[in-house]
This record gives sequence, structure tokens and C-alpha cells, in this order.
Amino acid sequence: MDADEIREWSDRYDEVYDEDLQAIEDRLNDVLPEQGYITREQLEDVVRWKLNGQQGRRDLNVEKVNAVPDAFIRRVSEAAFLVDDPTLQLKTLQSIPGIGGATATVVLMFSDPEAYAIGDRYIVHEFFGEDRGMRVTDYPKILAELRERNPGDFDLRTVEKAYYQRYRVENEVGDW
Repeated sequence: MDADEIREWSDRYDEVYDEDLQAIEDRLNDVLPEQGYITREQLEDVVRWKLNGQQGRRDLNVEKVNAVPDAFIRRVSEAAFLVDDPTLQLKTLQSIPGIGGATATVVLMFSDPEAYAIGDRYIVHEFFGEDRGMRVTDYPKILAELRERNPGDFDLRTVEKAYYQRYRVENEVGDW
């Protein structure tokens, strides 16, 4: 996609973006970069955001997050934010019960949308042509692909939103 298409598809994403989910994203984008860790309550919001359309799975994963002390979540996430290695960051975040690889990418994206984006089965299919879940080892490749496909000075979240929205429309998937 060229810059105009990125803008257009990203705008189309924003037009249908659920207001409650947007509020979660905005709130976490505001606090996580300076905070340097994520709290249990904030992580619950990430799970609700990522699994919004999957109520049973969402509720189960929120329960798992709630079963761990807040201090554990803070320390694990702080450790993940200290390194600049997406694979290690995802593995670290996945040590928190209820957090899978795709949800861990959301934590990273909320902490730094300039450098991170969401990785999930849809982006794997879009970029690699494989209909499967995202593997931890896919994430650095996804980030590299987004950087390579960035026709301007967009943050990675904007580029990812554009590709995701186009994929949603073309494949009729991923409704909120």
C-alpha cells in the first residue's frame, strides 16, 4: 500500500473502532510508556480489548490474570519492557497466566505504538499466506514486514491497522 492507502484503510479502521476499546487503547498509550510496567488491572483491560469478541475466552483469561498477584505482573512486565528483543519480550509476558502471544503483542503495542504493532493470526495470514496462529518467532518478522511496508513516517500501529482493516474487509473476519 502507498501512503494514501495506509491513511485510507487506517481511517476506515478508526471509523468502526468500538469507542470502549478505543478508550482502553488511549488510556494505556498514555500511561504505559512512562510507567515502565503494567498493573493487573491494566492487563485485564488488555485482555478485554484483545478478546472483546470472544466472551468465554476473554472471561477465562481475565480470571487467570486475576489469580496472580499484582506485584508479579508488574515485575514480569517491567522485565519485558527492559529488553529490546520482541521474541524475549513475548516469552516473558507469556509467563503471566492468561497471556498468550497475540495478547502480549497488544501489551507491547500499548506501551509503544511507534515501534510495536499487534500480531495475530490475521496478520500472519496477510503477510505470510498461512492460516495459523501467530508464533512467538513470527513477531520480529511481522514488525520487520510492517517497517518495510511503511511508505512514510507512520507509526507501526497505523500501518498494522491499515493492513488489518483491509484484511477484515476482504475476508469478512475479525469483527469487534
